[in-house]
Amino acid sequence: MMNSNFKQVQEEITYSYENTVFFKKHMEQAGLVPEDIVEPNDFLRIPPTVKKNYRQNFPAGVIASGYNLKSPHVMRFQSSGTEGDRLVSVVLSYDLARRQASCISVNPKFSSLWKPGLKLRTCRFAAPNCSDVECANPNSTMDSRMLPDGTLVLPVYHDLLTTPDRMINMALDEIEEYDPHLLFVDPTHFAFLIRAMKKLGRTPHKKSGFCIMSGYTLCTQVARRQIKECFGEEVAFADMLGMSELGYLGFECPHGKQHMNTEDYHLEFIHNGRAAQPGELAELLITTLDDKLSPHIRYATGDMFRLSDEPCSCGDPTPVVRAEGRVKNALWRLDNTVVTPKELDELIGPAPWMDMYQMNQTDDDQFNFQYLKNENWTQQAEDDLLARLKDTLRSNNVSCSPTEYFPADRGGKFISCVSSVAMREDKRRLLSWV
Repeated sequence: MMNSNFKQVQEEITYSYENTVFFKKHMEQAGLVPEDIVEPNDFLRIPPTVKKNYRQNFPAGVIASGYNLKSPHVMRFQSSGTEGDRLVSVVLSYDLARRQASCISVNPKFSSLWKPGLKLRTCRFAAPNCSDVECANPNSTMDSRMLPDGTLVLPVYHDLLTTPDRMINMALDEIEEYDPHLLFVDPTHFAFLIRAMKKLGRTPHKKSGFCIMSGYTLCTQVARRQIKECFGEEVAFADMLGMSELGYLGFECPHGKQHMNTEDYHLEFIHNGRAAQPGELAELLITTLDDKLSPHIRYATGDMFRLSDEPCSCGDPTPVVRAEGRVKNALWRLDNTVVTPKELDELIGPAPWMDMYQMNQTDDDQFNFQYLKNENWTQQAEDDLLARLKDTLRSNNVSCSPTEYFPADRGGKFISCVSSVAMREDKRRLLSWV
């Protein structure tokens, strides 16, 4: 149990039971009432809730009584749709801001974003489906892509690598004109923008006085290398853990560790139906705390983590985790063990000879690794990586080759590790409720 105040959890269960139609039915189907949840072990009796529950019951079944979509301070978000139909979620603006502040507080390099009276200017560069505005249209304007909170969504094609020079120049011009305090980016998308900027003979509008935050997809070491090489150490850079349904879940500290937000959430790391031990591969389940609009109880995320029991050298006491990636993107060996997207990325490392990569498990014991090579490529570097991949995957059926193009997924994101095997029901159920 990743929150010491179990009373808050009990209050959230009671509130959700009394005020949301879906969760009351969910409890009744399990033969439970809030009064049954007396101690932490009782909490495990509540079946996890999943994304499809909120999709199928939105809005009336999952928005608490007394609220609706037009209530004051209600913000509406859509997921990118990588798993099918896009999930529409709602959150109160002040809850979102509080969760953001709780997370970012672990990294003092981002304290400039919270200056009293600051009207925060943010530019976002990510897959088009990650936004509620049309940013894939090359004829769109800055005004048409400005969100109510002052976020400017930059133009980009759905098919990232085919984004034309005109839209690249538009994005770079708009960053310079808007002069944001924060660049909030998909790391692979942003690394592409950096490469395209260099090909056009352009340079960053400045290299100090703002922050860069990555999210949406795994921040690969290859993408991180390109971002850091371009902007240097004067620009604060950190990776954020979040979900469109809930907002900020965790944030990277100055020492490069991911800290989780236990002020606004009760977190469970579950392995084989029980609380995971430190270092064990586990699925994250989230229970919101004091969410009056759309509470989530034991919400199974489909995201894998390893919890650390070591205190962080940065001094922040919040729990440290390693985000391992999505269950649906795990690589399955023949012996029924997995290599997570994070483990794959650590194997690859910064790899200065490539600009982008994707591993694709097409079948049992069939792996295809492709990459965009650059001027630092050598045959020896590729051969060495292939040998490491075969050793880690315990397979000789691994190919490794350069390519000039990668398609984006249906939501416009670029996923660095994909697996048709992990999508099988029998495999997913070994790791997740999702």
